Parts: sequence; C-alpha cells; structure tokens
Amino acid sequence: MKSNTNKAIEFLLARGNLPILYWLKKDILEVPVDRESKNLQKFAKRIRILESQKPNGGWSKKKEDRDPRWEKTYYIVDTIRSVYQLYSYGCMKEDEGVEKAVDFIFSTQSKEGDFRGAYLNEYAPTYQALIIEILCHLGYHGDKRVQAGFKWFMKNKQDDGGWLIPYRTINKHELKKRYNYEAQLTLDPVKPDSQMPSSHLVTGMVLRAMAASPTWKKSKEARRAGDLLISRFFKPDLYQDRQQAIYWQELTYPFWATDILSSLDSLSRIGFNLSDDGIKKAFQWLMENQNGQGYWQSGMKKSGLEDHLWVTLSVLRVIKNFGLLQL
Repeated sequence: MKSNTNKAIEFLLARGNLPILYWLKKDILEVPVDRESKNLQKFAKRIRILESQKPNGGWSKKKEDRDPRWEKTYYIVDTIRSVYQLYSYGCMKEDEGVEKAVDFIFSTQSKEGDFRGAYLNEYAPTYQALIIEILCHLGYHGDKRVQAGFKWFMKNKQDDGGWLIPYRTINKHELKKRYNYEAQLTLDPVKPDSQMPSSHLVTGMVLRAMAASPTWKKSKEARRAGDLLISRFFKPDLYQDRQQAIYWQELTYPFWATDILSSLDSLSRIGFNLSDDGIKKAFQWLMENQNGQGYWQSGMKKSGLEDHLWVTLSVLRVIKNFGLLQL
C-alpha cells in the first residue's frame, strides 16, 4: 500500500495542474496552500466559468438540439456542474459568482423543501442530492433551506432505508401520458410508495449529501442507508437508470451517479471501516485497479489526463479517510 500510494502522489505532483496540486496539498499532504489558493483566483478555467454565468445566476450551455420547453432542466443540470467545477477550482461561498449561483439554486426549491425542475414537476431526488451535496461542500450545510432539503429526504425515504425516483415506480403507459409536456405541468408529482425497494443509484447519491454534512453524516439514517448501499455493491439496480452492474466500476469525478469510488468516499466519511466485508471487497477491487503508472483511470467517455488525475486524487482521499495512507 505504501509504494502504490507514493506512486500515485508522485504522479499527481508531476502531472497535476493548479487545482489538483491545491487539493493534494490541502487534503492529502496537509501542507500550507496559501500560494495555490491565491493563484486559483486567476486560474483560467475558473475565470471562464464565471464569465459565462447568466444574469439569473445559473448556467445553460447552448446546444442546437435542446428543446426550449426543457430550459429549466438544462439550467439546473448545467448549473450544478458549473458550481461543482468552481468548488474544485477553490471557490467557496464568499467568492465571486457563487452567491448568485446559490440564489438561483434556491429559487428552484419548492414549499415542500425539495428542489424541483430537473424532471419538470416531478420529484428529482438525484439532482436534489447533487444540489445539497455541493451546497454542503461550499459551506451552506447549516442553512435552513438545506436542512429543509434533508428533511424532505427523511420524510420520503423507503421502508428499507434508501431512496428512489418516484416516477420510475409507475407503469410506462402512465408515465408516457404524464410526459406529454403541457399536461405534465398541471399534474402533482408522483408520490413515493415507501413499500417499494429503493434504488442504489439514488441511495448512493443521497448518502453523499449526508456525508458532506457535519451533522447528517452522524445520523442513524446515514448509517442505515450505508448498510443498504454496501449490500448492493456490484449488483444491478432494481430500476432502469444506470441499471447494469458494470456501472459500479465506472469511476468518475466530480462525483455524479453512484459508483464504487463515490460510495467508498461517502462511507469513509460517515465512519464505516474495512472491518465490513462488503467494504473490504470493494476497497480491494479499487486498489487492484491502480495502473502501472500509479494512477486510476476515469470511466467517463473521452476521458483525458485531467479526468484520471481527479479520480486518483479521490482514491487517495478514500485511502486517507480509512486510515491507510502511508507517506
């Protein structure tokens, strides 16, 4: 473990860009990052993202094939991605553009406490989890609106302790009728049926949001969801979204869907350890997938070196969180 870890660190030090070096020094090596933090304010990619921010505080990339009726959906998805990138490039709640972006995100929150619009008027627990996760990373974990989002999750969890996308539980004929765009906007969201089994895709994403919160990561709900997630490792999901078991092995960063790396990251933050057989098996699989050059490869399509660097940094965080980092 020591030689593999050192090889990964050496690779990041040799090939990493400014954000990679910032987080490597901050989270792994635990050395001062004042210079890197200051330089990140002038980092070209960070500046380009902020310059492309729309007047409403969000982001929406122009694509010719986009249906204008789904504009709010595009704004929500693109804004989440942009804000996560800004966080990766050293931005926090005090930085330029972040406050405007957060205001836009909170404008999508319903009176029920959920963040709505990514699936038209349906509940969107996957995107809600992504939103709450990044808001916690940015320092908004104590905000009453973030807590309202967590409380919505607690009120709408499955009996098995996990979560699902409610509209995936109705038959395809009924779903097709609901997704006649104009008709759907007049319908109330499909309510969760608590007796249905949860989706590990959704459960893993909600667990990440809880792991990013100093308070919720200590909750009994997080522990129970963690146990459930471990029991699903390397198995197909029960619902159609990213259903195949192979998706567990598709490592990506920034974290988006549920895979082995994102799951181990959450579990390590919540307080699980390698005494659990399921975690031990998953961790062993992860260690075996380090390549000869010392890094872990991103599973995203058209992945480049930078994607591999971020995934490798994320693996090092997991190793450290489990208390196995040896320098």
